[in-house]
Parts: sequence; structure tokens; C-alpha cells
Amino acid sequence: MGQAALVVSLALAVGVAIFAVQNAGPVTVRFAVWAVDTSLVVVILIAAAAGAAGASLLGLPGWVRDRRRLRQQARELEALKASRPPASPPPPPAR
Repeated sequence: MGQAALVVSLALAVGVAIFAVQNAGPVTVRFAVWAVDTSLVVVILIAAAAGAAGASLLGLPGWVRDRRRLRQQARELEALKASRPPASPPPPPAR
């Protein structure tokens, strides 16, 4: 699953880069009293990076929860292994 997600992410990044390069005209970005003249490539790439960062931050709580649960289950497994009685030796082979 992880490798497929990596391939899809890479394909999406290449698609965004191609789209950005093909739309390289100058643009003025305005927000409230702030304005900046820049290339549309920069705006597209910054917007894509901000979207990726936002999506990663939204997924962070679930990742932390899963890691915590995994560590807890590993401790429980070690406790169960330690409390298990020692295994008896195997019976001698029958002749």
C-alpha cells in the first residue's frame, strides 16, 4: 500500500510541475493590503506545497494514535511472552 501511494504522489507531483511550467505567465497576487507580482509557476507550486502540507497535518493525529497503539500492543505482547510458562522439551522421536 505504501509503495502505491508513493507512485501516485510522484505522478501527481509531476503533473503539477508540468501544469505549472506550461502556465508561466506573470500574475499579481493580492491579499488585503498586500500585493506581489510573480510568475504563475511560483503561485501554483506554493499552492500545491501548501495543500500537501495541510493534508499531512490533517493526517498527523491518526498517525500518532496508530503509533501509540502499536507501541502499547508491542508491550502487551512482550508481557504475554514473559508470563508464558517455559516450553517443555519435545518428546523423543518414536522408533
